[in-house]
Amino acid sequence: MDALVRPHIWCGTPVDRRGWIEAMSTIGLSCRFDPLHAGRSTAAYGRAADMLIGQLDIAGQTLSPMSRAAGQWPTREIRLKVVRSGSMLIEQKGHALAVGPGEIVVADPSFHYVASFREPTQLSIVRIPKPLLHDRGWAHHFHRAFEPVPISADVTAVRDFVLNLTAQVGHASEALLTRMGMQCLDLMDVLLGPCQPVLGRRSGAKVAWLAKQAIARRIGDASLDVTSVAAAVNVSVSCLSRALKAEGLSAMRYAYSLRIEHARQLLANTPQLMIREVADQCGFLNAAHFSRVFKEHHGVTPREYASRCTSPRAVTTPRNEAMAVAQDG
Repeated sequence: MDALVRPHIWCGTPVDRRGWIEAMSTIGLSCRFDPLHAGRSTAAYGRAADMLIGQLDIAGQTLSPMSRAAGQWPTREIRLKVVRSGSMLIEQKGHALAVGPGEIVVADPSFHYVASFREPTQLSIVRIPKPLLHDRGWAHHFHRAFEPVPISADVTAVRDFVLNLTAQVGHASEALLTRMGMQCLDLMDVLLGPCQPVLGRRSGAKVAWLAKQAIARRIGDASLDVTSVAAAVNVSVSCLSRALKAEGLSAMRYAYSLRIEHARQLLANTPQLMIREVADQCGFLNAAHFSRVFKEHHGVTPREYASRCTSPRAVTTPRNEAMAVAQDG
């Protein structure tokens, strides 16, 4: 009987129609039901690298972005929608677009639009804050409420990655979702390229920021070098070097500082790991190389550091505390 009263599932919790509508409003969507439709809808949402990602199984509803006056959800984002099965009709001021299985549409909620689901439809959604796109050199806004993404071999490959990412909600760890989310952001130019222009020449600060992100994602890769970092940021090695030098850095010195800090955290939090395992996870060539570099930074070997961390009298040294604060910053 309860299943008839609360037929919908929101992030694992049964809800009735009112509960579903209220849940939709928490993510900035206004929802209306077809009064004649009695099917079940489900939703699963999660976070990945400051993006909201999720999957909807939905029918007999219309959805539209809430206005600033109607809700608190920010409209400074881009919404990427992929239809897995069924269909979606999205409309704005007489302009309509029918989206079928495997097709992709990019929507800007700063414009009002209505998305209708008249048949059972499975939908994957990625909601990207516009500042994240701007940091990667993309324009801050669209000129329309929505745009279809032309399908190509590259677009299909990225679409499949997006579908895999959204399928991990409720299954993969938060840390892995964050890493996958960062990879997804780096691939957005493939999907957004046909929809909006690239900004002008990237500033040195932006190149340096992107380089730091690229290095952090490959912290465990012993083959990381300046050339591969420059390729990841899509600039020349000389341009990369100038951008980092302006901040008093070099690509490999920054990489080693991240590796040492990551190793310190592993030794402190998982002392059962063998030294060679920590070396592998942090991108060092071998355990001997790792031990030598670690001692140069901390004055003790990795084994001695791990032993100190497990001691009841273990304390954080001022140098380690300063490094941790710098890393957090």
